[in-house]
Amino acid sequence: MYKVFINNKCIFLVPNDDLFSGREGSIHKFSSESALLTAIDEFEKNKPAENLYVVGNPEKILSLFPVVEAAGGLVKKGDNQILFIYRYGRWDLPKGKMESGESPSETAIREVTEETGVSGLEIKKELIPTYHTYKLEGRRVIKKTFWFEMSFKDDTHILPQINEDIAFVKWLSKKDIPWAMRDSYASVIELLTNSDYL
Repeated sequence: MYKVFINNKCIFLVPNDDLFSGREGSIHKFSSESALLTAIDEFEKNKPAENLYVVGNPEKILSLFPVVEAAGGLVKKGDNQILFIYRYGRWDLPKGKMESGESPSETAIREVTEETGVSGLEIKKELIPTYHTYKLEGRRVIKKTFWFEMSFKDDTHILPQINEDIAFVKWLSKKDIPWAMRDSYASVIELLTNSDYL
């Protein structure tokens, strides 16, 4: 099963009906790419349901879409703080698209450094990737973001990357994260929940 975010709603790619028994949402049984694209577009625009369940072979369905790969970091300061960026009126974690020849971990370190100014980053462990879908140049794509828990050596030059529209960078404590998540993204909330920070 895959969970793909679309805005702040979810598309679940499931192999059979049993995996969503008793849950609310719309159901689409995969038959063709065109029918699936129509169902996703309608779900994104019109459907009030928070979930869309697409029944079929999840790997086959994912392979229909171009994949954009990105990577980012959940940077910890002690046991109580996490590094956030604030962009477009929402709290987010630093991340960005992979460049040619980069590994996910290299991208994550580069992007966190560029977006926040924090240096001396070290990866502690890989976290569960997140997926979301959007349209790029008129074609629907899947963005897969690799996430890593990180430590750091120096945050004295913390600075938002203004040319990436980041308004500011801030360490948030565990008690502050729940209110910040009211203005965030479902994928970030999912990552923090799975990592036991929410």
